[in-house]
Amino acid sequence: MRGILLFIQILISCWEIWICYELLYGTVLEKEYLRKRDKALIYGNILIWGGLIAYNHTMLFFSRGILYISIALTGLCVCLIKKKNMLLNIGIVMLYYSLVAVLDFFVAFSSMYYLRELGIDFEANVYFSSTYIQAILLFAARWLMFMAVMLTKRRLSIHKRELERYTYPILAMSIMLIIIVKRYQFELSGMSSGRQEVRGGFAGTSLIFLVAMVLLVSVGLLINDSVRKQNEILTLRDEMQNNWYQNVQNELDLERMRVHDVKRHFLVLQAYEKEKNWEQLHQYLEKISGQFSEIKIPICTGNRILDLVLYYKKKEAEQKNIEWKLHVVKLQNLPMEEDEIVSLMGNLLDNAIEACERMIDSDRWILIQINRQKQILNIEISNSIEKAPREKDGELISSKDNKKLHGYGLKSARRIVERHKGELFFRIQDEQFCIIATFFDIGKNSKFIGKEE
Repeated sequence: MRGILLFIQILISCWEIWICYELLYGTVLEKEYLRKRDKALIYGNILIWGGLIAYNHTMLFFSRGILYISIALTGLCVCLIKKKNMLLNIGIVMLYYSLVAVLDFFVAFSSMYYLRELGIDFEANVYFSSTYIQAILLFAARWLMFMAVMLTKRRLSIHKRELERYTYPILAMSIMLIIIVKRYQFELSGMSSGRQEVRGGFAGTSLIFLVAMVLLVSVGLLINDSVRKQNEILTLRDEMQNNWYQNVQNELDLERMRVHDVKRHFLVLQAYEKEKNWEQLHQYLEKISGQFSEIKIPICTGNRILDLVLYYKKKEAEQKNIEWKLHVVKLQNLPMEEDEIVSLMGNLLDNAIEACERMIDSDRWILIQINRQKQILNIEISNSIEKAPREKDGELISSKDNKKLHGYGLKSARRIVERHKGELFFRIQDEQFCIIATFFDIGKNSKFIGKEE
């Protein structure tokens, strides 16, 4: 029976280290790129150190020395596999093992009262010896940790490169948890030996409350930093869109200045014609011919800024062999400012063009429909797709290689729409992607004028 119990303890201890590597696969390690040497190092860490941890449990429920050695050994293995960002690697390992220790204490404190009611001595049957009761408590703590790690891996939306910015906060959080573990070890030891009154329920509750506060404050600070960074990127993207619009405006102003000079050029040409100086007339025509390439922007919506964006995005699409279809209404006013129109339409149309560019054999097309029903304005942009984009929690996941630098176009558009109390949503069906921006209470100043194919 002792052999079976030891085998169970070894499985539990190996499982504990395996869970740690599952967390590392979801954060800093690339499982698919592991070499044979790396895998051997990981499995050696799991099996050999797992067996030694199990042996230690036959003598003691919890050892702070084993906790420190576990952090050191696993941290060393991870740093040998991935030599970059060693502090981050060690910080995540510290965070994991300190949380396992917290859960060990929690299940121990929680079980004290019930074991005493059953007449089972906690010190003799759990703290200083290996029994099935101890194995059940250790299994329960690691089961809770396993569920937390799996949930974290599924919900974690931070890109691995972004984690680098959180190295020191993760280290600080881990150190605070280790200090808490050290403090509550004295509580557990004192209650187990009878030196302190058994108040397992209070100790367990206060432990979880204290750890929860540390985690909530830390996560809150990280989320606040992430939101601030995201807002900076969105602002930068909007500025880039506005700079693009300003460059176009400058070019148009230059063209108008050239056209304004046509009268002066006409007088010179007329003088050469009267003198029958054909050679000079020809040279002058050659000289000024490149100055009159005026850009004629068709009036589609009646809103000059929106027409400007639609015109240049149409040219870009046609250069990439993308069919452009436009059905619009005339708009005398819009709920957005000029810079917001540029950012909203520029981002949405950029996404549509990029989606069409990724298509290989199928027909590429973009359809823009702008219509009004009473006081509701709908801007609907549809485009062909080769395969449906991935979704997570109602949000699209970028298919580009560097996801850190992409995905902000849609976020920027959503921010603008929601700023004006509108709604932005998308649908995917029949090999096409459609995104719709809806604005409410826009007034009664628009009327349908037609369509452009």
